[in-house]
Parts: sequence; C-alpha cells; structure tokens
Amino acid sequence: MKNKIDSVFDSSKFSHESFITEKVYIADYTERTASLRSVEIHDTNPTDIDSLIINNPTEIHISTSIFSPQCFIDDNGKEPKQCECIVTPTTLLPNSWILFIEIKDCKPKNVSTYHKECKEKILENVKLFREKEILDDDKVVYAVVSFPRTGKTNFHNHLIKATEWKQIRDEHKIMIKGTNEITIKNEKSII
Repeated sequence: MKNKIDSVFDSSKFSHESFITEKVYIADYTERTASLRSVEIHDTNPTDIDSLIINNPTEIHISTSIFSPQCFIDDNGKEPKQCECIVTPTTLLPNSWILFIEIKDCKPKNVSTYHKECKEKILENVKLFREKEILDDDKVVYAVVSFPRTGKTNFHNHLIKATEWKQIRDEHKIMIKGTNEITIKNEKSII
C-alpha cells in the first residue's frame, strides 16, 4: 500500500510504519497539542492520551500510513476532508483487509455532533483512493470511527443505524464500525 500511496501523492506528506505486535495503539494528539503533534502509532499504550486499540493476537505484520495535514490537495488547491490513516497487512494480497481510521479526540458530551463528519471523512477518503486507483472499485474495505475519550469500547449503534450501515456497505463497499477497540482476525478479516 505504501508504494501505491507514494506513487500517487507527495510522499513527504505520509508517515509509514510497520509492526509485529499483539496490540497497536493509535492516538490523535492534534487537538490536545494545538497541532504540535498529530496521529501517532504505538506498540505500548500511551499514558498521556486514550487510543484506538487494534488487537493483533496472531501477530500479523501490519503497516500503517498516517495522513499528514494537506496530503490530499486537489488540482484546484482544495483540501478534501481526510481521516487519520490507513492500516493493512504488510503483505497485501487482493483478498487482504484494508482499514481506514478516523479518530475524534473530543469530550464525551460532544461525540454525537461529530458522527456525520466522521462518516463523511471515511467516505471521501475511500472514494479518493478508488479514483486514484489505489483501491479497486469493487474492493470492500473496513473503516473504524473511534472516540477514545468516551470510555466505551463499542458505540456502533449510536454512530450509524443499521439501514445506513447497509447502504454504505452496498453503495460504497465500506464496512464501517464505531468502536475504540478492534481485533485483526487474520489476513482477510477484522472483527
């Protein structure tokens, strides 16, 4: 995935990391540090911020591509909405899972005000990756929207109604979930 992204976009706008570990923690420091720090991937749980937890019990080698601000500027100088990063198995096969991640580090009382925006970011980024031929049009991808400060592991039913989930899956080939913890089952699926 890294090579595909770097061949289409300015490679200096992306940070790529790989891990083989039982847990990966993804944290968005942007708001708390006034953009001095942004999205960070850790192999240990950071003590200074809540994170999205990716459980990797079979220790599949995974790669992350973090999207820096303004990495997707279009030909007209417009910056589309963007999520935080994409995660894949390092050895990416046609049937491998691909995961887009949006993290909103907001106070729990403000979570519902960001539901629509978070879904829009995922939809826009997946669409962009399809338009740029980084993803095939028929490839089904996963997406996670995380609100780490809520203290809840799963808030999926508050983020997206069943009919909307089905519509996004059918029309956009995205299986979106609202959660703060996911598990990599194998090279083909995430639960």
